[in-house]
Amino acid sequence: MVPFDTAQDPEAIVDGERRLLFSSSNYLGLTTHPKVLEAAQRALLHYGAGSGGSRLTTGTTREHLALEADLAEWLGFEDCAFFATGFASNLAAVSTYSDADTVIFSDERNHASLIDGCRSAKKADLVIYPHRDLRALDTAMAQRLRAGRRGLLVSDGVFSMDGTLADVAGLMRLCQRHGCLLLIDDAHGIGTVGDGRGCAMKPRPDILVGTASKALGAEGGFVCGPRDAIQLLRNQGRSFVFSTANAAPIIAAARAAVEVIRTDPGHVQRLQSNVSYLHRGLVELGLNVSEPYSPIVPIPLGDETVAMGVAASLRKKGLHVPAIRYPTVPRGAAILRITVMSTHRTEQIDALLGALADTLPHHCKLPQK
Repeated sequence: MVPFDTAQDPEAIVDGERRLLFSSSNYLGLTTHPKVLEAAQRALLHYGAGSGGSRLTTGTTREHLALEADLAEWLGFEDCAFFATGFASNLAAVSTYSDADTVIFSDERNHASLIDGCRSAKKADLVIYPHRDLRALDTAMAQRLRAGRRGLLVSDGVFSMDGTLADVAGLMRLCQRHGCLLLIDDAHGIGTVGDGRGCAMKPRPDILVGTASKALGAEGGFVCGPRDAIQLLRNQGRSFVFSTANAAPIIAAARAAVEVIRTDPGHVQRLQSNVSYLHRGLVELGLNVSEPYSPIVPIPLGDETVAMGVAASLRKKGLHVPAIRYPTVPRGAAILRITVMSTHRTEQIDALLGALADTLPHHCKLPQK
C-alpha cells in the first residue's frame, strides 16, 4: 500500500516520488475531467459533503435518482439501483437473486466480490466451473438443473487479472437452453470495451453489475435489470438497505462522466488505440501476452520473488506497476499487471516498453511466444 500525493494521472506522485502510472483503473482519465470536477463542485456546495444516511432513509438525492435513470437508459435496461461500492452491488445481487432452490454457477476466476456474493447465498448450491469453459458449464447445468431447480450464472465481463472477456453470447445461449438467469459483472468493461457500454451489450444479460469507480472516475456500484428485479433489490439487498449512501458530489461526478462518454467517443477510442499500441510493443519484445481485449494487460512471471523484483526495478526507473501475487492470484502465478489509460501519451508507453526491455532480462527468462 503506497500513498498518492496527486490525482491518478499518467504522471503521478506516488510515495513521494514522481512516476509514470501504469496501474490505475482510471481508464479514461475522468477523475480530473473538467466537466466531472465542475459537477462534483456544484453538488458539494448544494448538498454538502455527506449523504447523512442509507438510501432508504435520508441518503437519496435527486442526483441519485437521475444517475440511476441515466445508467438504465444508456445501458438499455428498465431500471438501475446504485450502491455505495461495486463490491456491495455483487453481494446484494447474488444473495437476493438466489435461495434454497437455486444452483449458482460461478467462473473460477471471478472477482472476489462475486465469490463473496456466492458465499453469502448460504442456502443455494454452488458450482464453480473452469475458466471460460462453456462445454464444462453446459455439462454442469444439465446435471444440476433438474427437478425444477433454478439456475443463476455469475461471471465477470472483463476478468480483472488477465483482462480477457467472457463469451457473453455463449453464456446467454447456455442460460436460455437450461432456463438460467445470467448476471454479468462488467466493472472493467463499462467505459472501455466496444462503444463504452461494455462487453455485455450484444446480447444483453438479464442482470448487469457495473461500477463508477473505474472508467467513470468516481465511486460506487450499480445493478441494472428488469424493474421488478431492481425493486426487489432495493428492498431486500442488505448492502443497499443498510449502507450509507454515496455523497451527492460523487453521484454528480458519475453522472457527468456518463455524459462525457456518451457525447465524446474519443475518450474510449483513444484508450483502445493505446491498448493496441502497448500490445504491439509487448509482442515485439517477445512477450507472451494475450490479445488486446481490454486495458488490463498482464505479463505472467510466475515466481512471486521475481515479480516483486521486476516491480521494484521499474519503480527505480520511475514507473509504478505493482506486482500481483498470492492470494490475488494462485501461488506461483504472479503477474505484472499493466493497465492503460486513454490519457497516456505514446512516448509514455514507449518509456514503459523500454523499461521492460531493460528490466525483465535481469530478473527472468522472457516468456516467449
